[in-house]
Amino acid sequence: MSIVAASLGTLAIAVVLLISRPPTALEVQSIPARPAPVQQSVAEPAQPSLQPSPQASRQPPPAPPPAPRPAPAAPAPAGLPMDSNGYIDSAARCDSGQQAVAVARTERAAVAVCRGDDGYSYHGVRLRDGAALRSDDVRLIPAGFEARNGTTTYRLTDTELVVIDGEALQSRDPVIEYRAG
Repeated sequence: MSIVAASLGTLAIAVVLLISRPPTALEVQSIPARPAPVQQSVAEPAQPSLQPSPQASRQPPPAPPPAPRPAPAAPAPAGLPMDSNGYIDSAARCDSGQQAVAVARTERAAVAVCRGDDGYSYHGVRLRDGAALRSDDVRLIPAGFEARNGTTTYRLTDTELVVIDGEALQSRDPVIEYRAG
């Protein structure tokens, strides 16, 4: 009698375990963090199968289609004339008695970071309208320079110019021309 009770108990536990297990065939697909700007090709829609094959359910899922290629970058504007003090005939230029330690250009701005007897200064100009900025509140950061003008911070590295107003990101532009002095 105890063998029958133990067998029934074991059978009951096995049934509970089988019922409570999640489905075994879970499929996980990755989703890109950022969609590509332009899709070059479109995949054909899958044709429905009338009768599923038992072997088809055992095969691994087909490989995803290749990722679309990004659109070609817009051509960079023609280079601004530059010398050892920065951009010629521009507000992005060091004063006499200063040495240019970094000169950079993005699609929207030109910048010169200068070193003089009294420290560093940041000379920037917005290319669209010629609006100029000069700041003497400049410090070295591990990747480049950081200038402050009121609540706005300008971070210049050899790869990008980042503008932050307070806590809000205003712009992040790739550098298309850079020279360290």
